[in-house]
Amino acid sequence: MSYTINKTDGTTLVTLKDGTIDTSTSDVALFGKGYAGFGEKLNENFVSLLENFASTTAPNNKTKGQVWYDSSTNQLNVYTGTKWKPVGGSTTGTSQPASAVLGDMWFDTTNKQLYTYSGTSWILIGPTSVAGSGVTSMVPEVVESNTGVNKSILKGVTGDSVVFVVSAEEFTPGTGTNGAALTSGGFATIYKGITLSTSISSNRFKGIASEAAALNDSGVTISASSLLRSDIGDTTSGTLGILNDSGLTVGQDSDVTVSVSGTVATIANTNGSLTLNPSTTLAISGNSTVTGDLTVTGTLNASNTVSTSVSTLIVEDNMLVLNSTASGLIPSGLPNQAGIQVNRGADSAQNDAGPSAATVQDAFWVFDEQFQDDGTTIYGNTGGAWTAYRSANQLRDKHLIDIRANVVHATATSAQYADLAEKYVTDVQYEIGTVICVGGEQEATQSFPGCMPIGVISKEPAFLMNKDIAGQIVGLKGRVPVKVKGVVNKGDNLYVSDTKGVASKLADDGANLVGIALENNKNEGIKLVECVLKV
Repeated sequence: MSYTINKTDGTTLVTLKDGTIDTSTSDVALFGKGYAGFGEKLNENFVSLLENFASTTAPNNKTKGQVWYDSSTNQLNVYTGTKWKPVGGSTTGTSQPASAVLGDMWFDTTNKQLYTYSGTSWILIGPTSVAGSGVTSMVPEVVESNTGVNKSILKGVTGDSVVFVVSAEEFTPGTGTNGAALTSGGFATIYKGITLSTSISSNRFKGIASEAAALNDSGVTISASSLLRSDIGDTTSGTLGILNDSGLTVGQDSDVTVSVSGTVATIANTNGSLTLNPSTTLAISGNSTVTGDLTVTGTLNASNTVSTSVSTLIVEDNMLVLNSTASGLIPSGLPNQAGIQVNRGADSAQNDAGPSAATVQDAFWVFDEQFQDDGTTIYGNTGGAWTAYRSANQLRDKHLIDIRANVVHATATSAQYADLAEKYVTDVQYEIGTVICVGGEQEATQSFPGCMPIGVISKEPAFLMNKDIAGQIVGLKGRVPVKVKGVVNKGDNLYVSDTKGVASKLADDGANLVGIALENNKNEGIKLVECVLKV
C-alpha cells in the first residue's frame, strides 16, 4: 500500500509507491514500503539534518521552514517560502568582533550603540551620540501620563538638554522615571504639537511666522480670534463701545455691516447715537439676539443660519416649498412638488432647474402629489410619494438618485441581488465562486477533501451581515455562481471535491453537499455555474 507523506500543516507532500525512493520532492530521501537499502539513505538524512544541509549553495528541493547553513559565509538561513533569510541575533561586547561577514550586527555594550558590518567596516546605526558626552538627537520615548496612560513623544535634545517635545496629544506627565524627568526639565504640561522647555532661559521660536494662534501680552494669552482687523471687514463677539458725543455716523449711500454674537454698538454716553443717513443699509450678517418683537415688512434675506429656540415652530401650509413662481428656479407649471432643492449650478435667471451635466444638476427631495399610484400596497397607495432625484431642463428630465442612512425601518418588496452573506477572515484572498470551509491560518479557507463547507465567495449579496468587519464576503444561502469542475446538468447535486475550493457532482463517499446546479454546462474544466446553496 502506498505511503501518503503529509507536511506539518496537514497538506500532502508526496505519495510513495511500495519499494520506491523519492529524492526530488525534498532535500531528504523519502522511502516507500519495502525499499531495499534504506539504511544508507536514512543515515544520510540524519547527517544532512545534523549539518543543517551545510553547503556553499542552497538546497534545491527546499521546503518552507527548512534551515540551511551557508558554508561560504558561515551563516544560518531559513526558507520563508519565497527566499532564504539569514537568522540569528547580534554579537554583544565592548570591542568590535573579529572575522565579521556582510550583514553582521554588533551591540557595543560600553556605549550602548548598534553597528552593522558592510563587508569592510563597522557602520554605526545608532544612537549617534553617547549619553554624558553631549547627546544631540531626536529621541523617541514613551511617557506615562498622570492618568496612567502611556503616551508616545519625540524629544529634541541638544547637549543633553531637552529643548522641545513633539506630541500628537495634550497630557500631564506622571511621576514615573520618564515623566519626572520631563517635569523637572521644564515640561509641566505637554501640549499638542511642539512644546518648548520653560527651564531654558529665553527659549523661543526665532524667525518670521506666517501664522499665529495667539499673542502674549505681559503673560496674558490673547487668541488670534480675539483681535480685530483694521484693513478689512471684521467681527467682534464682545461689546463695541463708541466713547464720544457724536456717536457713529454713516454717510449717504454707504453701508454699515455689523457681524456680532454679543452686544451690538453700545453707546457709552447720553448723546451718543448710531445714525444712518438716507439710502444707507444696515446689514447684520452674524448672530444677533432680539429680545423684543422683530417685524420685517419687506424681504428677510439671511446669509447665515436663521434659528429659533421655541419648542414648536408652526409654518402655514408647506414648511419648505420648491418655488413655483416665475422668479424661482422651478417652473411655474409644476406646482404639485414641495420639499427641498439643492442648487448645484442652476441659473435662476433662466428659470432653469440646473445644467444638463449630471454632476452639477440640482438635487431634489420632494413630495410629488402627482405620483401615479398603481392601486396596490406595493407603493403605499397614498396618493403621492416622496422622491429623491436630480433633474435638468426645468424638471422635465428626472433621474432617481440614492438615499443613504444608518438604519432604515421599512418594508422591502424586493432586493437587487440574490444571496444572504456574511464576512469571514480568510487566509488569502479567494476568487468569486470559491467554496469555503472553516480552517486555515484565519477563520476560513478554501474547501478541501472531507471538510464541511460553510458557503461560497460572493460578489454582490442581497443581504450582508457584519459588513463593517474585515474579511471576504461569503454567501451562505440563495443563488450564487460556484466553481465547479466536470460536466454539470441542471438539478445535479454538487459536493466538496478533491480540488481545493472547487465543487463537483462526482465526489468521494461521504463528501458534503455544497449546492444544486441551476444550469447545464458541458465544459469539463473548472468554471462558474449558477447554483442554489445547500450548505
